[in-house]
Amino acid sequence: MAEARHEWTPVVSDLVWGEPESYFWFAGTAVTPQQAAGKRLSMRVEAQFGRTMGRSDPQCLVRINGEIVQATDFNHREIMLSDDAIAGETFEILIEAGTIEDRRQMGFAVTLHIHDRHAEETYYDLRVPVDVARHLPEDDARRHLILNQVDKALAAIDLRPGDPARFTSSLDIARQCASVIYDTPDFEKKPTIVATGHTHIDVAWLWRLKETRQKMARSMATALRLMEEYPDYVFMYNQGVLLEWLAEDYPELFARIKGRVDEGRFEIEGALWLEPDANITSGESFVRHILHGVAYHEETFGVRPQMVWLPDTFGYSAALPQLMTLSGLDVFVTHKLSWNDTNRMPFETFHWQGIDGTRVPAYFLTTQPYDSRSIGTTYNPDLKPTHVMGTWRRHGQQALNDELFLVYGHGDGGGGPTREMLENIRRMERGIPGCPTVRHEKMRPFFERLLARMKAAPADYPTWVGELYLEYHRGTLTSVAKNKRNNRLAEIALRELETIAILASLHTGQTYPAEQLHRLWRIVLLNQFHDILPGSSIGGVYEDSDNDYAAFFGECERLTAALAATLADKGSHFVFNALGRPRSGMIALPGHEPLAIADGELRVDTQKIVRADGTIAQLAPLEDVPALGGRVITLEAGSGANGKGDLGLSARHIENAVIRADFDAAGRIVSILDKRNGREVLKPGEAANRLQAFRDMPVAFDAWDIDAGFEDQTFEIDQLVSAEVVETGPYRAAIRFEWTYESSRIVQVISLEAGAAQLEFDTFIDWHERNTLVKSAFPIAVRADEIRAEIQFGHVRRPTHANTSWDQARFECVMHRWLDISEPGFGVALLNDCKYGYDAKDTTLRLTLLRSPTYPWPQSDQGEHRFRYGLLVHHGTFEGEGVHAAAEKFNLPLRTFAGGAETAQQSLSLLAIEGREVVVESVKNAERGDGVIVRLWETRGQQTQIALTLPDGCDPVEEVDLLERQPRTLDAPDRKLDLAFKPFEIRTLKLGGIR
Repeated sequence: MAEARHEWTPVVSDLVWGEPESYFWFAGTAVTPQQAAGKRLSMRVEAQFGRTMGRSDPQCLVRINGEIVQATDFNHREIMLSDDAIAGETFEILIEAGTIEDRRQMGFAVTLHIHDRHAEETYYDLRVPVDVARHLPEDDARRHLILNQVDKALAAIDLRPGDPARFTSSLDIARQCASVIYDTPDFEKKPTIVATGHTHIDVAWLWRLKETRQKMARSMATALRLMEEYPDYVFMYNQGVLLEWLAEDYPELFARIKGRVDEGRFEIEGALWLEPDANITSGESFVRHILHGVAYHEETFGVRPQMVWLPDTFGYSAALPQLMTLSGLDVFVTHKLSWNDTNRMPFETFHWQGIDGTRVPAYFLTTQPYDSRSIGTTYNPDLKPTHVMGTWRRHGQQALNDELFLVYGHGDGGGGPTREMLENIRRMERGIPGCPTVRHEKMRPFFERLLARMKAAPADYPTWVGELYLEYHRGTLTSVAKNKRNNRLAEIALRELETIAILASLHTGQTYPAEQLHRLWRIVLLNQFHDILPGSSIGGVYEDSDNDYAAFFGECERLTAALAATLADKGSHFVFNALGRPRSGMIALPGHEPLAIADGELRVDTQKIVRADGTIAQLAPLEDVPALGGRVITLEAGSGANGKGDLGLSARHIENAVIRADFDAAGRIVSILDKRNGREVLKPGEAANRLQAFRDMPVAFDAWDIDAGFEDQTFEIDQLVSAEVVETGPYRAAIRFEWTYESSRIVQVISLEAGAAQLEFDTFIDWHERNTLVKSAFPIAVRADEIRAEIQFGHVRRPTHANTSWDQARFECVMHRWLDISEPGFGVALLNDCKYGYDAKDTTLRLTLLRSPTYPWPQSDQGEHRFRYGLLVHHGTFEGEGVHAAAEKFNLPLRTFAGGAETAQQSLSLLAIEGREVVVESVKNAERGDGVIVRLWETRGQQTQIALTLPDGCDPVEEVDLLERQPRTLDAPDRKLDLAFKPFEIRTLKLGGIR
């Protein structure tokens, strides 16, 4: 290697290097000097390390004599070369240095040092007790005991040069003085803190995915190196995606990890594939995070993880307890609720009850510095006594728990635990008066003891009912809107693809594309990481995400079209219904030219429709499309549908037989009349679809936060450029509105279908403002003090008042596909196809449409936006098909695919549900073995009974858990399966014999 370096740039003290997202290699030869013979020899990397929020810049991976030995960074600068050095021994050193920040380095060097282990041990023997004493009251006798013994020890140390034996002897005396501290009995009963090594690594954030792969290698190399030096060191890691990347990039490191896992010192825990966002991620996606995470850890390490470890995610859905229980996961752990900006959570160890009534144990980490006066805690302390003492001090249930847990180690490229932390732990394990007892062990045994105590005395532990709402980072529900739209569309695309794949397999013998689906799901799961999906990463992360989604949608659409083509003959088209009930509705077909749908004697001409982005399509109604299946139609050239049906409109109003909407001169809706009962929908004198802009400059975290005072500067978007009728029927009427705001343009096509009670707002925005939040307001004339908002596998109720500090803090909340405000027998629901943030005050609902923060990505949300939302006037949230069904149809319209089969096909359906309360969430192939998985859930929050019509030859019919295990045979005579559901219950069936 040395011979190959003659053309490298020599490294001198004033060498300038380092660029953002760059890598540099340094190489050299170290020779053991004579004076180090027989001693411990270490090397130290000298660089201008920067440290930002625990991260380091640069971060280095060090190879010695061709082998990866360790990483170096701000927190880890030293590497042991030899315990018994040999004079003249050479070490070939190769260092890969990665720089992320936009800052330059000057110089780079490696220095050699004789490492005096005896002096180091004496130092920690004395320093760790001093760190305890400084946090004890001045009148505490233990404080004086510690300080007096340290004074004696320091007085005994002889630092005169020239006589190493004399120095060593004086260290022995000092350690004897220190031993008095460790041997002094403390209180008979002290709290115990269990400590486990860890490093939290964000999959992407202020760096791109490619850099995370390097961070993982560096962090694991350091952890493995420390395990060699410290036989008692245990380390926990949890994200399967990063372990898989490590196996691909650094198989030698991965092999060593597997060895440590087998040895029991490297703990694999945390059941999810990665640490996803828990607000926006759909319920089915969360199931797949569990499926992929558990399967990977079992298959790779032979380990069955049992915990949900989400320390850094921005709030937690009330659907999670049921998902955990149905997956055999027994405890939820975080610390993030300590970041609340208004209220402190009342307890840290408790039962968490979800929307369906399921309860799971939950634990909040309480680590913070002892002298902290905030409620904030951490999951990456540098583990000094202050953090151990602070963990106990911050714990609010001291009468209930005297054993607590903490993880320690620098995160996000800070390299994890250090030698100093391990030395600190060793001293605290020995026992220091005034400091809690410390036990260094794996995480899982602690939680098994906690779970046993909670099971033995459940009434001793309080219960928290509902979502764990983070009073912070509310802007992450909206930032980087394109990413959220891609996520929604990708989740829908996978649902459709899996269902069509089952249909094609069942009816035409096509091979189920398991490998392709596995790969496509991994793309979606990756981009649901809790700093990608929330919009809180740098621009490069979203370049990568855009590329991921482009590849995803291309492959997904090709595969879906190819499979769907087998379900209709050439020259025909297959109209696909992804829902678990038959439906009628509009189908949209691309193109400018009119078409006609032919089906036997039926012939229906299409109507041209206009979209907000200027594209043109054809629209026509279709009746009776089977559930989880479709029907075959023929498309021919048409003459264009004529007439207006029940539709009427002008540039200032639009109506059908059901509702009428009137607009003012600024394009806002000033009246919505429900003709069925003669009732006005809007508050008197107020306008709906009122577009408002707000100055949006959070105090702390730009992309993350919406501050409570965001309304201090409010600007109406009311500069209407034009309003013109663009569709007159007979199936749909529409008005196109265009506004300007500063340098931006907003276009909406507001449409109403014949016979519908639902207005649609198809929206195109060309946005060029910064630090601006945009909402659309709907003041509804109902008597209600709460709203319903859809979440994963259900919905929650939230107050619209600000009676308490908890209500006041909930000024921006999450929804999925619908938001509803109602009184008995009347109400309004807002539907959307890719939005997640809203606020509700009194009976005014506001959808959050976009925001444009400038940090950490200055170009966030600049450019074009496309999305739809709808307003549904109903006579009861769950009357008829209900709001949930309307939102499903809004997000999963009928789709049409060209046929390619040689023989004619007929209409087909996989199965159908009798009953409106229960829906099918997914249909897929079993993860293992044969069988079709069907996941259903109850949507209205009530007990109900349904009947399921199953495919021919279906045998056996089993109910399984979310991991598709623990089968229980169900009786289904004559292909009819009766199922009882509890409120919001999820049930998963495995159908055999039909493939």
